[in-house]
Amino acid sequence: MNRRDLIKNIAIISGGLFIGSNFLLTSCKNSEAGSQVISEDLLKLLDEVAETIIPETETAGAKTTKVAEFINKIFQDIYTDEEQKEFIAALKMINDKAKEKMGDDFVNLSADKKAQLFSEIKSPKDKGFLAMYQMVLYSYLTSEKGMKATFRYVPVPGKQEGDIPYKKGDKMFVGLAG
Repeated sequence: MNRRDLIKNIAIISGGLFIGSNFLLTSCKNSEAGSQVISEDLLKLLDEVAETIIPETETAGAKTTKVAEFINKIFQDIYTDEEQKEFIAALKMINDKAKEKMGDDFVNLSADKKAQLFSEIKSPKDKGFLAMYQMVLYSYLTSEKGMKATFRYVPVPGKQEGDIPYKKGDKMFVGLAG
C-alpha cells in the first residue's frame, strides 16, 4: 500500500473522529478557544513538518496546498489553551530532537534527514503530536489540490450515474468540493 492510499484510508476509517469533535461541532469560532499564537518560526517549522508528512511528488504536497496556513487558523479559532500548549510542545519537541540527533534545526535538514528523524520520533501517544499529524492530513484532504490529487472529483450537482466502472487502483469518487 502506498502512502497516498494510506492517507485516504485513514481519512475514511477515522470519519468524524478524524480531527476531534470540537472542530466538527463548532461552526466558526470556539468560545473557549485559547489565546496562544503560532510564531513565524514555528509556522515555518509546521510547514516543513507537513511537507515531510505529505511531500511534493507528481501531486501537490503540503506546502503547495498551504496546509500550515489552514492549521494556524484552526489553531487560533478552535483549539483550547490546553490543546494549543500540546500542539506547540509537539512542534518544539520535533525541532529539539532535530538539534539533538542531527545537529541542526528541522527546517535546515535535507528531505531525507527530515523523513528519517520524523520516523524515529513520531509518537501517536503524544496528544499534541497526534493532533498535528491529523490536522496535516485533514488540511491536505480538504484543500482543492489535495482533494483532486487524492480523489476523483465529480462536481455536484451533476447527472446521476449509478454504474460507473471502477478499476483497482482508481481514486475514490467525491462529489462535493472542500
